[in-house]
Amino acid sequence: MQIIIFVLVLIILGAVIYQKLRRKYTTGQILLGTTAITVLFIGSIYIFNMSEGGIKAAFKSKYKEIYGNEISKLSASIMQSKKGLDANEYFYKFVYITIKNKKEYVCEAKNVFVQLIEDEYVFKEIKEECREK
Repeated sequence: MQIIIFVLVLIILGAVIYQKLRRKYTTGQILLGTTAITVLFIGSIYIFNMSEGGIKAAFKSKYKEIYGNEISKLSASIMQSKKGLDANEYFYKFVYITIKNKKEYVCEAKNVFVQLIEDEYVFKEIKEECREK
């Protein structure tokens, strides 16, 4: 129900904005502006997803370096920021599937401290808890 109301409010807001803009600009100009805003919005989503992919790739390579096992599936989520952290310091939670001794395990690494230095992720320590899948 809340989603329906939210969508209706967005539609009404869009219609009101369109009517106000229609008085000052032509339809082509409105369409061009809408296209530009849409491209910027999709671009920002893409950049955000690429940065998440960067931390995932960095974690996979660091895990292989430490434990010698490949990660087949991985999800990463940033933990709530803790006080006293700099802008380039984060705590992450990683949940992943890996194969050890020819068995699949679901593992979880909580509170992994990560520093971002320019374009490189530096991990402090990875403590994992695993269970058989």
